[in-house]
Amino acid sequence: MPTRTLNRNAEAPEIELPPDAATVDDHRNPRRRRRNEEEPAPDVGHLVQPEPRHELDKLILHAEVKTDILAGLRALEIRADLDRIWNLSAIQPQEGKCILNFYGPPGTGKTRAALGIALKLGKPLYQVDYSSVISKYLGDTAKHIKAAFAVAREQDAVLFFDEADSLLSKRVATGESCSTSINQNRNCLMQELDRFDGVVIVTTNLFENYDPALLRRIQRHIKFRVPDASMRRELFALHLPNPDRVKADYAVLSELSRSLSGGDILNVCINAIYAGSTDADPEKWLVTQVMLEREIAKTKKAKAEHSGEKGKSRRRIGFLGCCSSFQKQDTHSRMRSA
Repeated sequence: MPTRTLNRNAEAPEIELPPDAATVDDHRNPRRRRRNEEEPAPDVGHLVQPEPRHELDKLILHAEVKTDILAGLRALEIRADLDRIWNLSAIQPQEGKCILNFYGPPGTGKTRAALGIALKLGKPLYQVDYSSVISKYLGDTAKHIKAAFAVAREQDAVLFFDEADSLLSKRVATGESCSTSINQNRNCLMQELDRFDGVVIVTTNLFENYDPALLRRIQRHIKFRVPDASMRRELFALHLPNPDRVKADYAVLSELSRSLSGGDILNVCINAIYAGSTDADPEKWLVTQVMLEREIAKTKKAKAEHSGEKGKSRRRIGFLGCCSSFQKQDTHSRMRSA
């Protein structure tokens, strides 16, 4: 049988790769952007123009919450007198600096309060989009954080980080696989907060997740709570804007909606309005006590079932911001199986 000689000196034919093909360097470090690849910085947020309906006076909040908010804003209004009497610039040279932390359960008015502050100051609100800030490429998240502060300076806007614990959670212990990237991002954000001479509002439902180093950088920590009975009555009246079409006892509804947030009550009212607007003749549309009580019961049931899931194992997905949590879960699972 004839043998076939392999010519090892012959050159292999050159194959032209597409421009976006992966290279060896990419596989060695897939999270690092190629050196020659340059992309324009994305928009990491959007400007929101506050409306008259966002006035702080129209927002139903606990008295101490409004007092704390107005005290923080008053410090900006009387800055010249504070400098003259107390020489405040000697210890706080940034005249327009005000960092507020709103924390508490969802639906308690944190975002609406941020809009109210921007309206009172006559500024737009620059709301940072977390999904646009975070990048899989090393170093890009820090660039996006800096870009957010730069836009706020250029637009003379109130800078707003909603669900800020996503960016300001505790730093990761050195040695974890992602500790360098995560800690750099945390440090970058804190440095920008130190340099920024303007109003920053951060909000969270998970205040305990904040990095301790952040606490001293925030001038006022303001806790938002679910509304009390009198506030719930006001909320029902506010969210049912045509009283002539409502046949309900707000005092009874206030008692039935105990533990619900302002956002929950808004949803109750909207769903009741939809339920009362099914007749073919709009002149017969009406919201009744029964409709509102039914929606309150549905909302409370959903919240109770959600709370009942606590303690059950849940499949974790996405980026948690702390690699150690995966390792702790895995270690715990191995211990149980052993």
